[in-house]
Amino acid sequence: MVGNRKRRMVVGVVVLVVLVAAAVAVFVARRGQGPTPSATPVPTVTSPSATTTTLMTAPLTGLPVTPGMSLDHPAVAIKISDVRQAHPQIGVDKADIVFTEPIGVAYTRLLAVFHSQLPSLVGPVRSVRPPDAPLLSPLEPVFGNTMGAPWVVSYVDSVGRLDDLGTLRVPRPGAYVLNRSRPLPDHVFVKPRTLMGLSKFTKPPAPYFSYAADLASASASSAVGAGTSAVVPYGAGFNMTWRYDAARKRYLRSEPWGPHTTLDGIRVSATNVLVLKVSSSLGKIGTDPGDPVPILKLTDGSGRFVALAGGHSVAGAWSKGPVTDTFVLRTDSGQPLLLAPGNTWVEMPGAAATVTIR
Repeated sequence: MVGNRKRRMVVGVVVLVVLVAAAVAVFVARRGQGPTPSATPVPTVTSPSATTTTLMTAPLTGLPVTPGMSLDHPAVAIKISDVRQAHPQIGVDKADIVFTEPIGVAYTRLLAVFHSQLPSLVGPVRSVRPPDAPLLSPLEPVFGNTMGAPWVVSYVDSVGRLDDLGTLRVPRPGAYVLNRSRPLPDHVFVKPRTLMGLSKFTKPPAPYFSYAADLASASASSAVGAGTSAVVPYGAGFNMTWRYDAARKRYLRSEPWGPHTTLDGIRVSATNVLVLKVSSSLGKIGTDPGDPVPILKLTDGSGRFVALAGGHSVAGAWSKGPVTDTFVLRTDSGQPLLLAPGNTWVEMPGAAATVTIR
């Protein structure tokens, strides 16, 4: 009888262990789910339509995945002030994609997307604006900002596919820190990895652009149009300038007052410069409080573009459907635009702006 009791006890322990393991597995599986109904597989190739599951290239740069590179996490997008008093900025040079948004008569704000690298600190951080929803939604990122006018926040929350973790929506102290030596309102900075850890989002982003296998195969290199410099105007006396550095095979950015350099002394540069001409109007969406701001015609919009890579350029037309769609970019020869593997800066001047390419 003693032997029978021991056998029953052993069987009971085994059953208990199996039940606990099963419960833990279910809990972990549920915790790992993102906020969307079904997870999108991590893509392998550089096209936005990729659906396979072996990641060979980084989705937001088209560069090969290197040993030790961690990409199994969502993108983190940060809104960054770009007025003169906000400089020098921190961390913007580590972004995979940066969008330059026109904000007023003659100034801009940056929307930087980080995935391949997550710097320890980024900023100065500024407020959300309407274009953030159509630009970011295809990426489903975690979004850091300093909030904004009630109508703008309501609009972005209602249509955007993103996790808006602005300064009023996260625990304090935590992801956001203040630098009292900086002038207000450009004194707020964010820790991207900490912010990401506060989000329910877990999916890596799908590719945003399509990439060639190498620089020589990029559309701009094949078209061999002029492309050693680009001057992009955002208003009277407010031009952004890109100049090609043949030794580095990269474009160097200058602000209206001089070279664009970070606090660490790093000159901001890009493998690709994509200039999208975008129509805009001053207005509001909805009835919530807040002043009118520039609204870019991105959703169901279209226009012209010029892409620079490798010291050359190619022109074409862009279009975009719903908020969650990526851009459709086709060169004037009718071919899909292929960027060179590397980081990309997207400049978005007005539709009637005179962009000078040399």
